[in-house]
Amino acid sequence: MIGSSKKSANLWAQIGLYTSLGFILPATALVGGAGGWFLDRWLHTSPLLTVVLGFLGAAAGLIEILRILRRAEKDADGNHSNSGTGAG
Repeated sequence: MIGSSKKSANLWAQIGLYTSLGFILPATALVGGAGGWFLDRWLHTSPLLTVVLGFLGAAAGLIEILRILRRAEKDADGNHSNSGTGAG
């Protein structure tokens, strides 16, 4: 019974992790673009910094998604390697 609740908790943790991935890229692009928009208004360079910082934010979001997926894959490989019979 306890093992079943651990599997259920692990499943919900994975669902939460993978659901959050869909928000990372648009959020980072939006934050970068908003920062660029404020800087453009302050420095009168419109729309240069909005575009540049928007793309930099999107790139940062993509890198973060790749880091999260790599970490999740490493964790999954580590969990599966311990499920053997122990013989050998």
